[in-house]
Amino acid sequence: MSTPPHIDGVVRPPGPALLSRWLWVASFAAGIAVVLTSFLSRDSHIDNLEGVIAGMVPDGDTQAIEGATAVVFLGSLAMLALVVAMEAVLLAVAFKRRSWARWLLAPVILLHAVVTVVTSDFVVAPGSDGILSTVLLAAQYVLAAVALVLLFLPSTTAWLLSGRRRATEI
Repeated sequence: MSTPPHIDGVVRPPGPALLSRWLWVASFAAGIAVVLTSFLSRDSHIDNLEGVIAGMVPDGDTQAIEGATAVVFLGSLAMLALVVAMEAVLLAVAFKRRSWARWLLAPVILLHAVVTVVTSDFVVAPGSDGILSTVLLAAQYVLAAVALVLLFLPSTTAWLLSGRRRATEI
């Protein structure tokens, strides 16, 4: 008589892992909101940024200043969108119980900090016009940082590692 085949049950992630996932999703939403609102109000942002760039290069060609402004503005938005995409992919991999993905999220969160500073310098409108974007950028980073910490708690670590142990048993 043979042993019945091993059937994997669905192991529900622990509470901290579920909370981490929701915090990441909220972080992604905040980042996407910054990208969308900044892009939709790009004319005022570009005008402000053109003034800054023109001040740095007072004898600069108008066309070159406009081109540099567009590159800086759209490049900042693209960096923010890219960081959100990288974090989303790594989070999806981590929730397939691949523990290594959370270790890759750690340096990405440092890149996220740099991108947040760059974005706040080049995309956020000065003064009261930029309050919403500033709050969203700050919330995005804080949510992501807390979510990352939750991925390293003992219960989450045990859940992630149990997926690897189960795979080696089969």
